[in-house]
Formats: sequence, C-alpha cells, structure tokens
Amino acid sequence: MHKKKLRPVLDGDFWLLGPNPKNLDLPVLVEPERNPDTPEEAPTHECVDHHVFRSDDGAWHLWGCIRKTTVGRILYRWEGISLTAAPWQPSGEIIRVDRDAGESLAHHGGEECIQSPFVVVVDGSYFMFYGGGGSGVNEERQPVNPRDPDMAGQMCLMTSSDGRYWERYLNEDGQSRIFVGPIAARDPCLINIDGLWTMYYAGYQGQNDGQAGFYARTSADLIHWSGRKLVHLDVRYGGHRWQTECPHVVYRDGYYYLFRTVHYTSSETQLFRSEDPLDFGVGDASEKYVGRIAVAAPEIIVTDDGNEFITSNHNLAGGTRVYRLRWEDC
Repeated sequence: MHKKKLRPVLDGDFWLLGPNPKNLDLPVLVEPERNPDTPEEAPTHECVDHHVFRSDDGAWHLWGCIRKTTVGRILYRWEGISLTAAPWQPSGEIIRVDRDAGESLAHHGGEECIQSPFVVVVDGSYFMFYGGGGSGVNEERQPVNPRDPDMAGQMCLMTSSDGRYWERYLNEDGQSRIFVGPIAARDPCLINIDGLWTMYYAGYQGQNDGQAGFYARTSADLIHWSGRKLVHLDVRYGGHRWQTECPHVVYRDGYYYLFRTVHYTSSETQLFRSEDPLDFGVGDASEKYVGRIAVAAPEIIVTDDGNEFITSNHNLAGGTRVYRLRWEDC
C-alpha cells in the first residue's frame, strides 16, 4: 500500500451551519450562567460537541450538545438539505436525560448532563452514542456517594430505524449505558477498521490535572464492547482535563489522524498521525505530532462526491460553523 503523510487545511472561510436557538422551552432547575461581556438579549446557553449525519430520506441532521441551559446540558437537533444550503433550520427537538434509564445520576448538584452525540448507520439502523453523565457507580459497578471522585461517567446509546425517532437502548439492568469509565466517559468517535468498530472517547485516569487521555474500545455489534486501551496522553499539549477533549479520528492514505481539542474559543485543535490506530502517543506523543488546525470540537464530513468539510464550535454562543477542508502533502 502506498502511504502518504498529509496535513488538513481549511479551504476558505467558515459559514454558519447550526445557529444557537434563542428560546429553549425548558423548566428552571438551575440558574444559567451569563457571560458579562454578552448583550442581555443574547442566549446564555452555548453550543459545544456535536455530530452531523444524513438520513436515508436525504435530509441532513445536526445533533449538538447545548450547555448552560436552565436544566443543564441537553441535545438539540437542526435539519438542512445540504451542507452548503445553510444555516440549517432549528427543529425545536430536544433530548434530555432519562434518569429512569440511569443517566446523569448525582451529577453536578442535580444538573442534567447529556452530551457529545455521535451517530453510526449500519444496514438502515441508526445508533446514537452519547455521554450520559454520572452513573452513580464506580468502575467496579459499586454504588458510590454523589461526591465520590471515583464515580464513573458512562457511555450511553439510543437507536432509530429512520434517523428521526429515537429510543433508548436498555441493557439487562434497564439502563442505557454500554460501559462506564474511566471516571469521565464522553466525546465518542467511531470508525470501522477491518470490520471491527473502534470507539475513541475522552476519559480520566484520575481527578488531577495531567491524567486526562483518549481511550479506545472495540466491538463487532456496537452493543458489547471490549475493555479500554489508553491511546493518547501527553500533558505537553495541554495538562488540564478540559484540554483533552473531543477526539476525532480519520484514515487517509495509510495513516490515522487524531484531532484533539485543546481550547474552544481560541480555535485550538492539535493533530497527531499514526500508522497504528491504537497508538497516538502515550507520555511522549511528539513523534506523532503534526501541528494545529484552527477549529474546536471538529468533525469531518465526506459527501458522496468526495468533497470534505470540517465543523467547529469555536464561537460557543454563535452556534456550529463549517469549513471546506482539503489535505496537503507534508
């Protein structure tokens, strides 16, 4: 196989894909934060991690996490007819946590936490993976106090037959989770490698700075997952937990590329390259480092005609942006 080292490049300016919805019909469970630098009429909530996919009826969908609402974090949907016919229409459709399904238990003083959706389509069936917040248990599945720092986050799942109407997957315990931990478990990204699904996600080895990394698990059926493997951790590219977020992995010409969001509003994402999809550098990732790209929480979309686009949430109050993307030799 011919291998070629590449670098992704933003091709032109961005345009708005999913505008921040101004009015969210939610009860007031928590007092929303307000940035003192924003106008009084501006939304207090912010658009963060997200996913774009196309359903079999031809419609394009953007599902995104909106934080700092009056209930906490929610999922929200926009719809459009193409990536360039934008901005897309806010649908008003909201998904909140389902505590009966074990989601967001004992999370941040009662706030709801559902985040970072990612959709996979297999033979007409749709699978939406998402972070489900606090699980109420540690990694040994033992109940823990809500303030216990070892409480594990959880990865959860919804399914759909058409990409529009979603139902929680429920395991044998009646919960939507497919696995927990380490500590936080969020920001999923899935790719298929030789017939086996690999999920990359963010997690913590501990609560201290310098212990945040990216992990991978594999599955043949998207339901049952292997144990975790640490695939990337290097504090020199950001030592705080919030500087190791939103892993996104793609394959191009013999190499896998890992996008690591370091800072949202400064549009800082670091890029790493590897021949091994389970090794992007642990401890010292300098040999795999490619450089920076000026986006935040990116997702790469390839259309049927081969054109590539990359999304960004660098303007948190403004919504989700999108750029054209090209790859250059390096």
